[in-house]
Amino acid sequence: MGPSMLSSESVAWLWLIPLLPLLGFVVNGVMALTGARSKAGPSRGFASFIAVLMPALSFALTIAAAIKLAGVRAPLGQAAALDHQGFSWFSLGSIDLHFGLHFDALTSLMLLFVTGIGSLIVLYSSGYMAADRGLARFMSYLNLFLFSMIMLVMGDNILVTFLGWEGVGLCSYLLIGFWHTDHANNDAARKAFIVNRIGDLGFLLGVFALLAAVSSVDAELTLDYVGLAEVFRGNAAALQGSALVTAATVLLFIGCTGKSAQIPLMVWLPDAMAGPTPVSALIHAATMVTSGVFLLARLSDVFVLAPGTMDLITWIALATMLWAAIAALFQWDIKKVLAYSTVSQLGFMFLAAGVGRFDVALFHVFTHAFFKATLFLGAGSVIHELHHEQDMRKMGGLRKVMPVTFASMVFAWWAICGLPGGAGFFSKDLILEYAFEANPVLWVIAVAAAALTAFYMTRLMCYTFWSKPRSDTPVAKIHDPDWRMSAPVFVLGLGSLFSGLLWFGVLDIAFFSEYLAPVVGRSQAQFAALHETAQAVAEGAADDGHHGLGKMIALMAVSVAVAAAAASAAYFKFRSAPNSDSDAPVSGFGAAWTWGFDRVYETCLVKPTMVIGRFVDRVIDQGAIAPAVRSVGGMVDYLGAGYRSFQRGQLRVSLAISVLCLTLILGVVLMDLLLGGVH
Repeated sequence: MGPSMLSSESVAWLWLIPLLPLLGFVVNGVMALTGARSKAGPSRGFASFIAVLMPALSFALTIAAAIKLAGVRAPLGQAAALDHQGFSWFSLGSIDLHFGLHFDALTSLMLLFVTGIGSLIVLYSSGYMAADRGLARFMSYLNLFLFSMIMLVMGDNILVTFLGWEGVGLCSYLLIGFWHTDHANNDAARKAFIVNRIGDLGFLLGVFALLAAVSSVDAELTLDYVGLAEVFRGNAAALQGSALVTAATVLLFIGCTGKSAQIPLMVWLPDAMAGPTPVSALIHAATMVTSGVFLLARLSDVFVLAPGTMDLITWIALATMLWAAIAALFQWDIKKVLAYSTVSQLGFMFLAAGVGRFDVALFHVFTHAFFKATLFLGAGSVIHELHHEQDMRKMGGLRKVMPVTFASMVFAWWAICGLPGGAGFFSKDLILEYAFEANPVLWVIAVAAAALTAFYMTRLMCYTFWSKPRSDTPVAKIHDPDWRMSAPVFVLGLGSLFSGLLWFGVLDIAFFSEYLAPVVGRSQAQFAALHETAQAVAEGAADDGHHGLGKMIALMAVSVAVAAAAASAAYFKFRSAPNSDSDAPVSGFGAAWTWGFDRVYETCLVKPTMVIGRFVDRVIDQGAIAPAVRSVGGMVDYLGAGYRSFQRGQLRVSLAISVLCLTLILGVVLMDLLLGGVH
C-alpha cells in the first residue's frame, strides 16, 4: 500500500460537537422522567433552552472546526482533515478499530446544515410543542436524533457511521410515534422502523462484501474511510467491475434506499407525516433522508468501480423522482404533498450521484435542506394556526393574515420550482446539465419530473394562500405564530433564495465544487474517464463552468421555460379553488398510484407471510406439534398419577406393603445365612 493520501491534524475537542446534543438528551430525558407524575410536567422553558442551546453550540464548534480545517495545508490532490481517534474499540484479526471522528470538507458541509438548520428546527419546536405536556421528552428525542446524525457524518470508519445510521432510525421511530395514543402514529412509526431495518441489513452485508473485496487484492483489511479510499484507488484496475465490488455497492445502495426513501424502500416516508411537523422538517430536510447521498459520496472511490451499480442508481433515481412527483399531484394533506416532494427531490440527488457528480448531488442536498425545511415549517405554522387542520381544501386566503409565513414559503416555492435566482435553480439545473451529458433520455425524464414539481407546488400554494378562504377558523383569528416559529421559517426562507450562490462563492465560478474536490474529485475524474464525459472532469479538475456554454444556456432556458409553464398552468387552474366540504381521501387513479407499492408489498409479501403463518400454526403447530406435546404431557400425567396413588394410598395398605417387603428382606437374609452355614 502506498503512502497515506490524507494530511490531517489531531483535534481533541471535536468530541464536543456530538457530545453537546447528547448532553441535551440526557438533561431533558432526566427531566421528562422525574417530572412525569407532576400535573404541570417539567419546566417547558428550561427544557426548550437546553434543547436549543446544545445543538447551537455544536453549530458554533462546527464553524470553528471548518475555519481550522481551512488552515490545514495538504499536498496537491490530497484532502485536509481534522481527526480525533478516541479510544480503541475492538480488534478483529488484523483490524484494529478506533472509535474516532473525522472532519474533512464533506463532513464540514454536512455538519454545517445539520447543526445549523437542526438548531432552527429545535427552536421552532419550542413554540410548536409549547402546549404539549411531553415537551421535555420530545426535546430529548430531537437532541438524541441530532447526536446520532452527527456521529453518522463524523465517524472515521464505516462502523461508527453505522451506529449513527441505526441511531437516526431509532430516533425516527420515537419521534414519528411521539403521540403514541394515536394508533395511526404507532403504525407509521413501526413501518418506518421495519422498512429501515431491511435497508440496514443490506448495509451490513455490504460491509462484509467490502471487506471481502479488500481481501481479494491482498490488501490490509480496514474499515476506516481513509484506508478504504487508498485500497480502492491503488487497486482500481484489479477491482473495477469485480463481482465482489458490485455486490458490495449494490448492498450498500440498498441501505441507502432505506434511509433516503428510494424505490423500493420509500414507502415509509410519506407515512412518517403522522408525527409532529417539526419531526417532518428534521427528518425530510436536513438530516436522515440525506444519509444515503452522504454514504455514496463518502464511498465514492468504491462506487465508481462498479459501473453496473452506478447505472442502477441512476435508473432507480429516475423512477423514484417520477413516481413521487405524480403521487404528489393527488394529495390533499399539505404534509403529504411535501413528503412525496422530498422523495422526488432525493431522486434528483441520486441521479447526480449516478452520473458521477457527487459534488452536484451534495449541492442539491445543501439547497434542498433550506427550501424543504422552510416548506415544512411554514406548513406547520399554517396547521398550528388552523388548529391542526392539514387538508388543503379547508385552507386558502392566508397570504394577508400570515405575511411572514407566506413570504417565506414563496421564497421556498420559487426555489423548489427551479425558477431563476432561487437555490433550487442552481442545483437542479446542474443536475439536468450532467444528466444530459450522460444520456439525453435521462434529461427528458428529469425535466418532466421538474415540471411536475413546479405544478404540484403551485397547486399547494394556490390552495393554501392564493385562493379564497375556506377554513372553519375565522380569518380574523389567524395570524403568524410567535417569533420562535416565525423567525426560523423566515431565516430558512432567505436561505432558500441565496444558498444556491454558494456554488459560485464570491469570485470563484466553482467554489462549491472545488471545496469538495479533495474528497470526491478523484472518484469523479475516474468515473468520467471510464464514461468519456466532460473533458474537464476527466482531467480531475473542477468544472470551470465554461465548457459548452451555448449548450448549457440552451438546457437552462428549456428547464426554466418548462418549470414556468407548469407553474403558470397550475396557477390558472387552482387559483380559484372552490369551496368544498369534502374530506374524502385520495381515490381513483391517484389512490392506486399513491399506494401502489404498498399494495404490491401487501400482495407479494404480507399476505403470503400471513398464509404461511396460518399454515404453520394450524397444520404444523396445531396438527402435529401440539398433539405430540399433549401426548407426552398426558403420558407423564398418567404415570405421575399412578405413582402418586401408589405413594399416597391408605395407611393400612402402606403398612401392609412395608411389612411384606420387610418380611421378604428378612427371609432372603435368613436363607443366605442358612445356606452359608451348610457350605
